[in-house]
Formats: sequence, structure tokens, C-alpha cells
Amino acid sequence: MRHIVPISGNRHATLEQDRAAGGAELRKMHTKTGDIVTVSIALSGSATGTRVTLRFRWGGLSVNRFVGTVKASSRPHALELGWKMIRAEKIAEREGWSWVVPSR
Repeated sequence: MRHIVPISGNRHATLEQDRAAGGAELRKMHTKTGDIVTVSIALSGSATGTRVTLRFRWGGLSVNRFVGTVKASSRPHALELGWKMIRAEKIAEREGWSWVVPSR
């Protein structure tokens, strides 16, 4: 008999971000100092769509950068569009950061 173990909230959020980014390795980024951080996307509603913000923790601080606004039918779709926008608009590169794994 198999036991079903529920996924914790944090683990679910990690899997959701990984899936939307195209894999966990595509969320890894080098900071200006060469440290490697894991990037996430925060979503918030607005009158014009869903606001996308790039986020990560570095040196004990939370770093947030507004990415843009997307129109999506669901949260997973908004995350996917947000990740595509981050890469296409070169949000990280404009800040002097670089991706551990380049876009596929």
C-alpha cells in the first residue's frame, strides 16, 4: 500500500516556479559579486492585468524588480508569461546579473 504525502506550501510554490521557468536550473542567477541565487516571480493583480516582479534574497536582503504586466487566464499562465518576459526583456542583464543557464 502506498502512502500519499501531501506537498507542503513551500514545496508546491517551488514546483510551480520551476515548472513556469522551464526547470529549476533556469531560475539560478549570478549576482554582480558572483553569488548564485534562486529567482522567483511574485504576482499581484492590477486594473490592467497581473503585475510581475522578479524577486530573490541576497546578503540577507530581499531584492525586487518590477518586470511588467501580463494578461493571463490563470496563475500558472501568468508565471509562465512572466518568466518569458524576464528573459526576453533581459531584466537580469540590465542589472548586471547573469543567468547560470542561458535561455534555451
